[in-house]
Amino acid sequence: MSTQPQERRRIVLCFDGTGNRYKGNESDTNVVKLYEMLDRHNKNQYHYYQPGIGTFNTGTSGSGLTWFGRMKARISQLFDQALGRTFEYHVTSGYNFLMKYYEPGDDIYIFGFSRGAYTARFLAEMIETIGLLSQGNEEMVRFAFASFSEVQRARGKKHKTAQELEHEEYLDKFRSTFCRRNVRVHFLGLFDCVNSVAQFEIPFRSHSYKYIARSPANHIRHAVSIHERRLKFKPALFVFEEESQNSDIKEVWFSGNHGDVGGGFRYENNSKHLLSDIPLAWMVDEVTSLEDTPAGKLAFSKPVVEYAGHVKAGHEMAANQNGALKPLDGPVLDTPRYHDLLALNRGTTWNITFLWWIIEVLPIFTRLELEHGEWNPRYWPPNFGAARDIPADAKLHFSVEEMFKAGLLEKMPKLGGDDAPLLKDPLVVFRLLMPWKW
Repeated sequence: MSTQPQERRRIVLCFDGTGNRYKGNESDTNVVKLYEMLDRHNKNQYHYYQPGIGTFNTGTSGSGLTWFGRMKARISQLFDQALGRTFEYHVTSGYNFLMKYYEPGDDIYIFGFSRGAYTARFLAEMIETIGLLSQGNEEMVRFAFASFSEVQRARGKKHKTAQELEHEEYLDKFRSTFCRRNVRVHFLGLFDCVNSVAQFEIPFRSHSYKYIARSPANHIRHAVSIHERRLKFKPALFVFEEESQNSDIKEVWFSGNHGDVGGGFRYENNSKHLLSDIPLAWMVDEVTSLEDTPAGKLAFSKPVVEYAGHVKAGHEMAANQNGALKPLDGPVLDTPRYHDLLALNRGTTWNITFLWWIIEVLPIFTRLELEHGEWNPRYWPPNFGAARDIPADAKLHFSVEEMFKAGLLEKMPKLGGDDAPLLKDPLVVFRLLMPWKW
């Protein structure tokens, strides 16, 4: 009689970033590339992919619309990309998929990039907190989301109002009445998770960065951008209360901006590599090396993984194998430099860079300052393109040092954020953005 453990079912959900969807070329995000590698013929594995916020209008297919209707739909998508207005739809769609296919004992894997990573994280925390509604209770999902959202907004407050305590009591009763308990995400893999969702990022709130009471997954892997400077892309890091840390979590920082970590750029300057290949290779290595689930390991299509150019390129660049990293002034310019959408000609057009700077100079949204070991929101002075603060105990991926040695980085990142923010002079910013010299 065989002693081989029975293969467990896996449910895999992939949430793409803001404005990102399948393109069929190297500019696909790492979420799409991961999805492509999965073994979709495995009978014990169920797959779900969701295009990013702002790529479609909920409730309409877009076909048969007049010119005015199409223009209105496009404007709606742009507002969605800016504010994340359809965030609830994206979370509850993933929740509905789990309701339909989850059975006790299944392993849940969730991946996400950008706001899609925040969607993935929010969904994992929602499942951890409220549980999973039984199949057939789809009409109750909106109430589950609303109840959890109210509790989520008050998370981390030392002194809660009577109404906030009432919301917590209601949530407990809702969970015990309608939801399946002991449902937990097994693996949560995130590429530069950011919170730019209007309903959870209200201007002038004083407690916008909160502790997480408990881990939402057994294993958490988060690839974080070192060089992203845009104010609207504040990293949503995992900050646990010390006594509640009960999870296997790795939060690793990588060279490059937001898209250099999660993907989305094309090859440039005859390059055969993308910086985003490095965090992709790291994520694949992490999820395939889990040792606690031999019967529930995520199933990849072997030919795709073994010959996937992006994973191979990521490994080569990370360890500088075969001279994969070459100085930018070297004879062969095939190593990508990191992008910076607040600088001209570094990943986008002049007008888009100008629009990003408008957000940088308005004191409406907070920036996060690391002060004496604690994250604090600050509105004034405006961000002016300041770099992200990196925690003193942050783990840098070894590829960062390799890139520095190869002359691709001017300096190694500074850890710890107790210094005054390095804000740019407004006049210097204005002169940089003008198409003429003066």
